[in-house]
Formats: sequence, structure tokens, C-alpha cells
Amino acid sequence: MADQAKTRVVTRRTTRKRPGTTDGSASASDTGSKKVSKGRRATLGAMAGAIPVAISLLGGSMHSGNAPTGPINPVNTTAVATVFHASCSLPFNGNLNPAIDNKCSMQGGSSDPSKQQESESKNDFCSETNSPEVFDHQQLVDLQTKSTAAHLKKSIPDRKVLEDMGEGKYVSYIAFVKGAHYSDVNAGEAVNCNIPGNDTNDIHIVLVQNPNDDECLSTTAEMSPHFRPAAWTPDNIMKASAGHPIRVRGHLFYDGSHSPCTATSRPNPKRASLWEVHPVYSFEVCSQQTIAECQGNTAEWTPLEKVFASESDEQ
Repeated sequence: MADQAKTRVVTRRTTRKRPGTTDGSASASDTGSKKVSKGRRATLGAMAGAIPVAISLLGGSMHSGNAPTGPINPVNTTAVATVFHASCSLPFNGNLNPAIDNKCSMQGGSSDPSKQQESESKNDFCSETNSPEVFDHQQLVDLQTKSTAAHLKKSIPDRKVLEDMGEGKYVSYIAFVKGAHYSDVNAGEAVNCNIPGNDTNDIHIVLVQNPNDDECLSTTAEMSPHFRPAAWTPDNIMKASAGHPIRVRGHLFYDGSHSPCTATSRPNPKRASLWEVHPVYSFEVCSQQTIAECQGNTAEWTPLEKVFASESDEQ
């Protein structure tokens, strides 16, 4: 496809700094966020350091040895790719994934301008990260109600209407993980240039407020395959989050290609709202066991890549 054969640096909308809010818990990423944001706005070519020292979580129930084999020397720049180039540094230390990063641009693999705009939004790693806007489940449901009332079409050539509703915000969201899997692995999807396989497609994460909630009450987060950290796998997500809420931070996105559950329909993938965190910038596991506790000041957060850091990282 034409989009796969060319490199295009895309500058997303001008982001606005928003009043900082907090979900009552701190992580190492919070303390340095103001310093990081300015640097992320320039395309960087420097290599990032290796993943920091691993720490133990959940009383030692998680241990090293679960990390997938992947390239060393994680990077926080897309400059090392031949095709996928963002206009900012990455919000995480990731690994070059040649199967997708050297073959698929930010516009994805569709010739439809609406799908290209949608793909650019799905691939937006450049939301302002000074401080996240804390979202809860009801806010995402309310956004869906507003979107339904606006009669939004599946094909949206101008996403300004969505940006006015909140698309592009850097958000923080706490929930339980009900499931996680590689999506569209047989035929791929447009945003990923229709390349089949696990490494070249998103990780779809089903998020609920209570572990036993019906999936139609769920919301969604998606991990992009572009420069995805080696530790970000469905298996690691499920193991790390067992019995503990998680916190995802990233780009707020409206996925109009799907339909939400209603009183009379249960379409796949099942969800209560088409508003989701996509792409995910960070995934952290809470030390506590309820969402209320994790919203408090005593909660401790461990990044997924640190939960499964290898023994060599601890040296």
C-alpha cells in the first residue's frame, strides 16, 4: 500500500496544558513529568537507558523470568525506524519492532482519509504529559451518551468534533483487568497496515470496575505495537494484575469503528463506551486490592516492565 512505502512525520494538534488533577497516588513518572514533557515535543535521536532496577510486588508472588526475550537497549525515539515517525519522543522506553515500525506509518494502511485521520489519532504518542486528567468509569460512559446524542458517524473525516469532546487529552484511569489479548491477529487492521500476527497488532485490554462485572459494562485500553516494550504482553498483564487494580495513562481516543452494548445488543468487542485509552503510555499495578484504596495517598504503583524485570536488570 502507498502509505506503507513512505515516511511521513505527522504533527498532531496543538496541545493545551490543562489544570493538573491527581488520583491520590504517586509514581516515579509523576515526579519528573514536567521535565519530560518539554523534551518529548522535540524529535529526539538519543538512546534511552535500560529499564530501571526491578522491584518486588505482591509479597514476592511475582518474580523474574517472565519477561519475554526482546532487544536490549530500549529507546524513547522513533528516529531509529525507517517508516513510523512521531513528532515527539516516546512516552516510554520501548523496543524497535521492525515488522511494524519499518513498514507502517502513522497513517496506517488505508487510502480513506477518514481512516488515515483515525489511525493518526490511534498512533498519537504526543499528548501533553505534564499532568494527567483523572477519568473514572462514569465519565467514559457519559462521553458515550454525549456521542450517541450527537449521532456521530463511523467515518469521521474531521476529528475536531471529537477533540472538542476530549479526544487527545492525556488521561489516567484506574480499573481491574478482566481480559487482555492480541487483537485482529489473523488479518490485521488498517491502523497497523493489515499486517497479521501478534507483534504487529494492538493488545486489547478489557477494564472493569469490579472483577465479576459483565463485559458489556467494560471500558477499553489499547497498547499499540509500535515500539511496544518487551514486557507488555497479555500474559504479563493478566499475571501482574491478578487481584489488584491497575492504572493506565495515555491518549483519550474515540473508536467509532465499533458499537457499544445496549439493552438489546451485545456486539463484539463488548464495551460500555467507545471512548478508550489508546495508545497506552504507561501501565502500572497498584499495591492495594480495591479501586478506592488505589485512589488514596498510600497506594504504591509499579510499572509493568518493572514487575517482570529480569535478574540482569537488578545487578
